[in-house]
Amino acid sequence: MRLDNSKKSLWALLGICFLMCIALMIIGLFSYLVKGWLIWDFDKPFPFGKEEIIIILKISGLGMPAGMVFWIFGIR
Repeated sequence: MRLDNSKKSLWALLGICFLMCIALMIIGLFSYLVKGWLIWDFDKPFPFGKEEIIIILKISGLGMPAGMVFWIFGIR
């Protein structure tokens, strides 16, 4: 952790936040697909719809504060 560096790039902040959002979106998508596959009754359609996509997008929004924390404390 380096707190002595006062010049931090805003491009690094945007990159870290964007990558955290993408990573959380991929993790959320994978987890919901695995959950749907485990509870799927083969006589019915696959249990994955709009509600799950909205929840995944809400979870991926947590990448912004996580990226800010990583940027502030210099975790790269």
